[in-house]
Amino acid sequence: MKVLYDNRPTCVKNASGIPIFAKRIFDVISRDKRITLLTSGCFLEKIPKRPYRLLRFVPLFYYVLYLPAKLSLGRYDYYIENSYFFLPLWKPKNTKIITVVHDIGLILFDNIQTKKITKHWRWKFNISMKKTDIIVTVSETSKKDIQRYLDTIGLGTIPIYCIYNDVQLEIPQTGNSQEVLKKYGIDHDYFLFLGTLEPRKNPLNMIKAFHTFKIKYRTDIKFVFAGGKGWLYDDVLQYITEHQLEDDVVFTGYVSETEKYFLLKSATAFIFLSIYEGFGIPPLEALKIGVPVLLSDIPVFHELFEESVWYANGEDIEEIAEQMHNILTTKSVKDTHAVLTKFSWEKSGNQLLDIIYEGQ
Repeated sequence: MKVLYDNRPTCVKNASGIPIFAKRIFDVISRDKRITLLTSGCFLEKIPKRPYRLLRFVPLFYYVLYLPAKLSLGRYDYYIENSYFFLPLWKPKNTKIITVVHDIGLILFDNIQTKKITKHWRWKFNISMKKTDIIVTVSETSKKDIQRYLDTIGLGTIPIYCIYNDVQLEIPQTGNSQEVLKKYGIDHDYFLFLGTLEPRKNPLNMIKAFHTFKIKYRTDIKFVFAGGKGWLYDDVLQYITEHQLEDDVVFTGYVSETEKYFLLKSATAFIFLSIYEGFGIPPLEALKIGVPVLLSDIPVFHELFEESVWYANGEDIEEIAEQMHNILTTKSVKDTHAVLTKFSWEKSGNQLLDIIYEGQ
């Protein structure tokens, strides 16, 4: 059996989320000697970004013409698309297309990206689904969301399978927590959020609840946001300025894997109050390190983490503030062992192999 694997997500620097999923799954299925596994390559990442007017046609040529031609001429049995969008001019007749869809947040919500990007994403997604034979997603909750949407656009017969993410944290051989904390000016206990600053992650309500918590309980604890600044976050910065929280909130920007490990390990608690997720890798990282976790009360987190974490309504500022207090003062310890056994790259990779062989 011959399989072409889309490894484009793994070509980017500072990989997280989808790129890590693509890499880890590839590592597992590449060990199966029953298939001939090739990758789509990273040449698109080597193309200069400027001049845009001239070079923008190179990726278009790749998606629309080169990829379907490669699949047809190479006589591939499967193509695994890791970037959501399979957009060929024609669909190769004898190749089955597996599209990995981590979530459809941009279908379900109008306010988590700019209107232009949201509209364009939805247009490409619908085209991609018409060319797809099998969908793989990363939670049963996401599977249900995708199924409901496909039913509305007349594509409800596409089979959908769920395979979980995992995380693979390695203890750094160099550095230590104190060096990292000193670098970012963190001199008190702190709540930690890890991820891109964007509306989906609900940062404004996290800050509002933290402010309420500080007023009510008069504590010196800080809130550290580790990760890049994404989009539509001006209201967060404005709130911090208006309420003079500059000394209590730390934005680190992008952090390395080593820095992430030490920030997680030293955190008093991990806070992640997304309005929507397909999975939730940062909370899983925190649980594996042994940090108490407070999550938004949404279905996917209940599916994944069950009773191993604390929950709060992400829209209820008072409830979030109260749970921040509870997670600091409770004497009980959440049992995470049973939950963590659900997640394994080896298991997930083998599930994908089962899907491939089942389709033959």
